Amino acid sequence: MRVVLAVVVCCVFVAVPVSAGAVDPQALVLAKADVPAGFRVDPKETGLRSNDVEAQEFPATRSLFTRWKRVTGYQARYLRGSSTIEARVDLFRGADGARRMFEYVDLEARKAGLKGQKRARVGIGAEGWVHWVSSPTWKFNLVVWRHQRAFAGVMGSGISRDRTLALARAQQRRLAAVLG
Repeated sequence: MRVVLAVVVCCVFVAVPVSAGAVDPQALVLAKADVPAGFRVDPKETGLRSNDVEAQEFPATRSLFTRWKRVTGYQARYLRGSSTIEARVDLFRGADGARRMFEYVDLEARKAGLKGQKRARVGIGAEGWVHWVSSPTWKFNLVVWRHQRAFAGVMGSGISRDRTLALARAQQRRLAAVLG
């Protein structure tokens, strides 16, 4: 019995890295049907975010993503007038990479120095934060969280914090449906 259990445990740990590339990251982010009416896809800012693409845009990420064992990612941007919704997911070989990315992005958001920025925990995924700035003329919300081996984020500009949180929950449902 112990031998069978050991074989099953080994198969699980070997299967995760092998299957890491099998998940379509596009299935993990908000789709057009998930966003409010009137938002349109921004094709220039929507698509696969391979490690090479990320390194070209943000050179410092290459070494981080190598250490954290990032596999791939996807980003979708939706526009309506001056309002923007951006959804992102990054897949890693294991949960540790997702945790490290989550901590990194949360720290960078705190260091951004936006006047009046606030931050609060959110019950999305294994761990999550919402960062927001709200003024009479501008609303900005960033929700970041992690779920298993995925880091995820939804940003809303020109929409309410409640709407951004609802979109993050919709994206989390996609993550849970695909990754378990």
